[in-house]
Amino acid sequence: MSQTKVINNHIKESKSRIVFRIINTILLASICLIVIIPIWNVVITSFAEDKDVMGGVYLMIPKSFTLKNYAKVLQSGYMDGFLNSLFVAVSGTILAMVVTVPMGFVLAQKHLVGRNVLMKLVTITMVFDAGLIPFYVLIKNLGMIDSYLSLILPFAVSTFNLIIIKNFMTSIPKSLIESAKLDGCNDFTALIRIVLPLSVPILAAVTLFYFVSFWNRYTEVVMFINSNSKYTLQVMLRALVFQSDGSLGDNNIVYDNMKMAVMVLGMLPVLIIYPFVQRYFVSGLLLGGVKE
Repeated sequence: MSQTKVINNHIKESKSRIVFRIINTILLASICLIVIIPIWNVVITSFAEDKDVMGGVYLMIPKSFTLKNYAKVLQSGYMDGFLNSLFVAVSGTILAMVVTVPMGFVLAQKHLVGRNVLMKLVTITMVFDAGLIPFYVLIKNLGMIDSYLSLILPFAVSTFNLIIIKNFMTSIPKSLIESAKLDGCNDFTALIRIVLPLSVPILAAVTLFYFVSFWNRYTEVVMFINSNSKYTLQVMLRALVFQSDGSLGDNNIVYDNMKMAVMVLGMLPVLIIYPFVQRYFVSGLLLGGVKE
């Protein structure tokens, strides 16, 4: 009798598990469609002829194929915005990693004097913010108005990225670092030769985080950059989306296919980088999220 009851419970659990998987699959598939459909529309529309996008048509099936929209973009001022965004993203990411990685390594050392105080000071920046006006006044007093430095230096360290790097490096066995020091390595050499090779997963994930953050920088560009020649692609893209006429389209009309081509250009760097770091992404975040 008891064995029959156990078998029945097992069957009931299996059926409930199947129902859960079906619901979970439907839910995840729906979320994927919600994300993929707009991107698909952007790509399809960017290759469409002008006649196929007149009247605000929402394309899901390609009606035509042309590269003239991308040719216009490459010959327009939007390429300058693309290069400006690329410069900010690459230089900002390099500086951020150069600053964040050593900070994470130092904070991961349990023998560091005042370590807990430093961590609290770092963490408190996630909760409290001085505000927009003091931030602008600071940038102005530092003489960084209309300079790319205003888009890079204030964001050289992300508290979130610093914490996950610090947590990851805390999980590295101390015996490895101690062995390196016995062989004559100092802290910097141990960081370069021992810690960094073991931290590739978290470094890849954080690099992507920083790159996307700098690449999508918009509000700060509007606040601090005055010269049109220094505008990033995101600022130019917003102006393009809300305009109906300009100098790129036929008869001074900018159709949706031109706008979508610029949007694809804005997505391109992240789409190129992500496949190279994707295999490290999940493992890096899981290991970096483990609290000591």
